[in-house]
Amino acid sequence: MNDFKQRVCALLILVLTNCCLNSLYAADPPVEPETVKKIKKVATQVLTTNPPQLFVAVSGEVPSGGFTDVTLTRVSYRKPPEDGIQDYYLKAVPPTQPAIAVISEVKAQDRWVGMPFWVKGIRVHGVDEGVKVVLFNEEQPKARPRMRRFKGTSKQGSYEDALKQALANLNQALAEDGVRDATATWKLDSVQGEVGGIVGLNELSVVIVASRQPAWKTSPVSTSESKPKPEKSE
Repeated sequence: MNDFKQRVCALLILVLTNCCLNSLYAADPPVEPETVKKIKKVATQVLTTNPPQLFVAVSGEVPSGGFTDVTLTRVSYRKPPEDGIQDYYLKAVPPTQPAIAVISEVKAQDRWVGMPFWVKGIRVHGVDEGVKVVLFNEEQPKARPRMRRFKGTSKQGSYEDALKQALANLNQALAEDGVRDATATWKLDSVQGEVGGIVGLNELSVVIVASRQPAWKTSPVSTSESKPKPEKSE
């Protein structure tokens, strides 16, 4: 009899636990992202690299704080649109808890490597009239990216240390012109070194060339980016 009672109690506990879990899941369904109502600003840059690239940065306006997981989604088509305009949607997940009722700004970016030839502009969707269209031939010329050089040197002849220093100089330059969340594409330009002599030289230098998305507006100002100058003879 005691075994029977224990089995009945265990079964009741299991049933009650499942009921509680089901009620919790039903009371807290996943929150779906929603389209941001108002698009404030759209910035684009077309790079005539191989393959071509399109960089898009969008900011929008939401009615309160607490919006998360902001994404800029590019629409996929079965066939290219006749007007040559690529559609985007700026979306964010609304707050599930009480949030400050102050109009806030959300931002997202998209980098499109291999942009098709038919793209003549973009259309970023908000809600109702919250739509902005940017035509490339009206807003900006298609230009090659501004390339800059960054140098790193190791006194111990370490290729890894020299490359890390060059990349650190590149990362420092990403925030120039007041740009946030910039990205860069780089490649190795040259490696050179010097060894021997009375003092036992073992120096290695690495130079990389990079382009930033969005592009740099100013010329290089750091001596670490320029080519090494010849030393004066004594």
